Amino acid sequence: MRVRGTLFIGVLLSLLFQAGPSLGTDYRSCMECHRGIETMDTNHAFPCQDCHLHPEDRLSMQSTHDPVVRYPAGPENMDTFCGGCHQQEIARLRNSLHTTMAGIIGQTRYLWGAQDDPMPRYAPSPHPELEVLPEAVKQPRNPPELVDDLLEKRCLACHIGRVPPREKGYYRGLGCSACHVLYADDGLYKGDDPAMKGRQGYPRTHTFADPIPVQQCLHCHNGPRVGADYPGLFEHDYHHSYRTPWKTGSPPDPVYLMDHHRLRPDIHFQKGLLCVDCHDKGDVMGRGDLAPHEKKAVRVRCEDCHGPARESGWGGKAIIPGKEGTVFVDRQGRRHPLPQWDEKITAHSVPQMKRLHCTSCHGGWGFYDYGMSLMRDDRVDLSRWGAWRLQGDETVAGLFDTSGLFLGTEQSVGAWFLGWRFRRWESLTLGVDGEGRITPLRPHYQYLISFVDKGGKVILDNVVPERGDGRGPGWASMPFIPHTVQPRGRACEECHGQELAAGKGLWKGEGPDLMLTKASPPVYPGMRLLNQEETDRLLRKSPLFRRMRSRDLNRAMK
Repeated sequence: MRVRGTLFIGVLLSLLFQAGPSLGTDYRSCMECHRGIETMDTNHAFPCQDCHLHPEDRLSMQSTHDPVVRYPAGPENMDTFCGGCHQQEIARLRNSLHTTMAGIIGQTRYLWGAQDDPMPRYAPSPHPELEVLPEAVKQPRNPPELVDDLLEKRCLACHIGRVPPREKGYYRGLGCSACHVLYADDGLYKGDDPAMKGRQGYPRTHTFADPIPVQQCLHCHNGPRVGADYPGLFEHDYHHSYRTPWKTGSPPDPVYLMDHHRLRPDIHFQKGLLCVDCHDKGDVMGRGDLAPHEKKAVRVRCEDCHGPARESGWGGKAIIPGKEGTVFVDRQGRRHPLPQWDEKITAHSVPQMKRLHCTSCHGGWGFYDYGMSLMRDDRVDLSRWGAWRLQGDETVAGLFDTSGLFLGTEQSVGAWFLGWRFRRWESLTLGVDGEGRITPLRPHYQYLISFVDKGGKVILDNVVPERGDGRGPGWASMPFIPHTVQPRGRACEECHGQELAAGKGLWKGEGPDLMLTKASPPVYPGMRLLNQEETDRLLRKSPLFRRMRSRDLNRAMK
């Protein structure tokens, strides 16, 4: 009854405000300008003031637009504007990786020697269980003193409490609206509100999205990490000579401040499945616990759909067995035939293969970025970096015009530049995740750190950091799940007999660049490289392997 009464009072106040202020403009009277604006949805058909003015600003005239809250669902506002109905969701979201960035912060600080383990200690914004990320050291001399500046300037742009880059592909809201309110890649409002028509930096329309499309997720998940691989995006190298060539005219404006190779998408993407068809609310918004990294946060498994038939899948997914086979009903109501695990397939019948994560065979390709060279350059003249303008970073891109000419701004001091020694996607390296499964590993990352001060003095030159506990170099190969699933598994010979798959590197890692292809130990407990027994089994083809492989090849030739 209290909620209904509040809603009635809000509607009444809204009608009174829309009657028109007698002395000047009252900015509580939103509909005088925003005629035609859309209702968020039937469950959120509230007066404008309920979502865009703090309670103390709703009862008196507002002579400026300043009190209007642009991001009512942002982390600092969500308790006020969303908490009346969604307190449980907010509590979970505060502990989610999308809010804490715990995996990125903890792992990077550990590998750079700033803390003695990779577990969560810091967050980008106030949190009840974590400290706010420390301010950067003003005169750094080593990697531990540089890492917080790197995190602040380059790594945390996707934090859902931070206004995103105002660049093509990055536009989104804050907090809850980062996912639930759709933005176009160009950031233009395309709805029916004449006051907002064509304005940039606003949602496509003033509505909530259900279901959430893949394009919304790509506003953050667009770099060389899980997410961009789902539609088949792999970054070009950053130097301008690697941009996609065009026969006539200039290259188009880049999306996500970079160009991409277009590789084979995941089969689920090809079938039209959305990220939220697999990843439920718990995967995305958290389950209440403080997850240290994504392997602990994400619980969806391939077996949830492709295991034995069942009446319904995990999280309420519609998995329906029938006379014509099992089908999956997606969030858009479409029905998809759902292949089930088949013991008759040779690879599925081998007992040892049951330890493998499905993507060890069915992952078509992966992100393999070797040698992550990071340089902080404090010099005033950064014109030398113009050819590397497009590297997915708003600050770097903003230093130059579209041709790469240095514009020279005060913000240029202390800019971070990134480059890779080389990048591949074809072959997968294997290791063990925290659950004992054989899983693809990728370099994440192989840091080579340089720092030049304002006077041009080289303080650090291609330095490899030390782990915070002193247990070796600050490089890590981490388990990941490539979102490049293909219906047919890769050939057995792509792993068996291949030193790269065993973590030994290309051609035994001989040479300064090829040594980067050797796998480094993961950082979290339970994760590891293959042990000697597992390596021997992978590299030495047993008589059983040869018999079964010969049988399969003979069948294929018939």
